[in-house]
Amino acid sequence: MHKEKIKNLILILLVTFAIFLSSQVWLKFSFERYNNEVNVELPESIYLWDKIRPAKYVLTDGKEYRIHNSECCEEIWDVFIESIGDMVRYTEFEGVADEEKIENRNIRIEFDNPIPVVLFIEGMETNNNKLQSQIGNVKWISYDFDRDEFLINDGNETYGFTMESNTEELLEAYVKAVSYARDKYEGTYVSNYGSDEIPISTSEVTLNPVFVKSEIDIDDTEQIEEIAENYFEENFDYVRKSVDSTGSVNYIYKNEKVLKINKDGLLEFYDSIDSSLERSDVYESFKVALSFMDDFLGFPENAYLSEVELFQKDGEYGYSYIFSYNLLDKPIIFSQVRDEKAIQIDVFGSKVVLYKRFIRVMDESMEAAMKEVEVLSPDEIIRRNIDFVTSLYLERSGGGDVEFESVKSHILNSIYNIELAYFDPSRKLKDQLLRTVWVIRTTDRQYVFNAISGAIIEETVVEPEE
Repeated sequence: MHKEKIKNLILILLVTFAIFLSSQVWLKFSFERYNNEVNVELPESIYLWDKIRPAKYVLTDGKEYRIHNSECCEEIWDVFIESIGDMVRYTEFEGVADEEKIENRNIRIEFDNPIPVVLFIEGMETNNNKLQSQIGNVKWISYDFDRDEFLINDGNETYGFTMESNTEELLEAYVKAVSYARDKYEGTYVSNYGSDEIPISTSEVTLNPVFVKSEIDIDDTEQIEEIAENYFEENFDYVRKSVDSTGSVNYIYKNEKVLKINKDGLLEFYDSIDSSLERSDVYESFKVALSFMDDFLGFPENAYLSEVELFQKDGEYGYSYIFSYNLLDKPIIFSQVRDEKAIQIDVFGSKVVLYKRFIRVMDESMEAAMKEVEVLSPDEIIRRNIDFVTSLYLERSGGGDVEFESVKSHILNSIYNIELAYFDPSRKLKDQLLRTVWVIRTTDRQYVFNAISGAIIEETVVEPEE
């Protein structure tokens, strides 16, 4: 029995090693369209524009408001989809443009990372090769009501264009969202420090802590067995099952497919890569990914496409799709000390070769322990921590003879975004919880502070946003 467990463990490691180190090269460049050998019909249960949607919504009207209210955001996105349809069908960009001015009335949708424009073109069931020759990705799109101009950013450059589109509904959504934002963000963050005025809520009340649990309970043997049966289907009788020393459950089929459900609820699925598989572009592969997710455990509530990457093996390309999700109208911030993703799904041709899923839901059994509390203001957070943050900055950057007060002033003046979020610190077997945090972004750092105690949780060096 002991030898069999060792053999199973070695086999799992070998399969995993083979999948990840089989001459795969990860690349980041534009996603070209070409003749597909794969054509997947999306199930009626999948609405594409729920899966591809913005992570942030920004309104400007003398101040810049970032909103997360689900009702406002859904209305803005529903209206923007129509304008995007007009854009991908008819638009030719007029060249590099200046970004919108904060004093103008402007509405902007932002994605976590640049999304291939092919997904929008083919998702709208149209063809605009000229558009794709001009721009390969979409980082954000905005409409300036005062200049009657649309702007689009590809992650590097911003392009301006005008087009015939129904902007009346955009204006209605904008007016409603600005009214909400003005009521909520009635304060302004320390305007004598930052280069721009940053609207903030001065009386924010939030649930803290938020107790969550993994959607998969590894102690529920019936649920685990059902997951495995649903995946392997008619081949389930030929699957070998083992439990390793960590408590993770492993299912192996013909040394090709491995389904691993970790003790903390992380699901991992690996399949061998067959270089003879038919070719597929980024859009058809995306439909393969969505169909797989819909069939296998279902698509998680509030999940959305966050990033697309390209990998290569034996001269052929595959695509990796990363998904994020939010909770209670707030973004979830993962600790930067570990590489954490809610969902990663890799597609090669018409085949899913990797699927990782770590989704958590509210733990209703702990509802009594979740209290509404008032958070500290960002001004108070910064006042308490600025000297320590300055010392940390000098230590990390090797400041040398740079004066303390000069660095302190630099940090305060480079703050450009402040938002409330939930912080996911780590995977735990029980008593999993999310903390309410203030996320303060400067031009080269991101600081995460406990919004209740004011203590700094994490500092990370970041790339400047475009």
